[in-house]
Amino acid sequence: MSTGYIVLGHGSKVKETVDILKNITMSLAERLGLKNISYATLQFNKPSLPEAIEAFTRNNVTNIVILPLFLVNGNHMREDIPGIIKDELVKYPSVNIRLLDHIGDDSRITDILADKIMSSLSDNGFANDVKITDPDEIEKESFRIIEAAVDFSGASSSKEAVVKRMIHASGDLSLAGLVYVSDGAIDAGIRAIRNSCRIITDVHMVATGINKKLTGIFGNEVICKIDDPVIETKSKDKRKTRSAIAMRELSGKIGDAVVVIGNAPTALFELIDMISEGVKEPALVIGTPVGFVGAAEAKEALMKSSLSCISIKGTKGGSSIAVAAANAILKLATEDVGRVKGSGSRVLG
Repeated sequence: MSTGYIVLGHGSKVKETVDILKNITMSLAERLGLKNISYATLQFNKPSLPEAIEAFTRNNVTNIVILPLFLVNGNHMREDIPGIIKDELVKYPSVNIRLLDHIGDDSRITDILADKIMSSLSDNGFANDVKITDPDEIEKESFRIIEAAVDFSGASSSKEAVVKRMIHASGDLSLAGLVYVSDGAIDAGIRAIRNSCRIITDVHMVATGINKKLTGIFGNEVICKIDDPVIETKSKDKRKTRSAIAMRELSGKIGDAVVVIGNAPTALFELIDMISEGVKEPALVIGTPVGFVGAAEAKEALMKSSLSCISIKGTKGGSSIAVAAANAILKLATEDVGRVKGSGSRVLG
């Protein structure tokens, strides 16, 4: 059974309408390697939806999927398009026609709008067009742009500080609506740091990024075991990732620690399993693994758990964001300390 796809827009008397539909259709065809794909409109432009369906039937396409470029489930989606499909099925009884859902409040629309906001900040003089080379000035300008674009009015000063750092590390304003901070999580992290807790990480990239000057103030030991030869052996024997095995090996040190997981969803899943088995809870979990396989699910499990945590909804994340959150907690914990107690902390393997 051959399948054809129709990108369906509303249509307009504006000339560019067809060009936009055509470009979207061509991009979709290129991205997914689709051969049987076309576009259509409900009114004003050609081809109409019945014309596009007819063209496919002439080419022996018997399964047609309609991709509506409609944001809400209004009259067009509920009545007009289904009515056209019903009429076309009478004409072509051997053809299957399926209408996919409207776009709705897809989070990727937020990404598009966030990009437009960033462009508007520059266009309207919010961003500085002068080349800035001083590191402190670069950071100040970055935070000024973030503050101009994101509404932090409902957030505590500590949450604002953490979220700003995470946005700054990612360059992604949409994170403002995706960051999850459980009740009391930041305060729990601050208390743990001041009590000289360990900081346990999933990968060395995270461990390396944690500010050693700040960890030295309260003597916070940073631990990552992923490169331990024993971990590699156990990983092969148990057919589990090294990050999961490394997290399991540190079960005796996790209690009251700050655990920072920025890369491996398997490490986060392992940590949650360990806690459910009775391992003493960490003071705070910063869990921001990134990716399309397991990352969103691991973070969702974390957010649904009883653990004090900072995380990100969906597939976004990464080590740099986890590091940014951890360093923000360290900065909050040490900002009132006038004297550094130590020269720094070691990353232990």
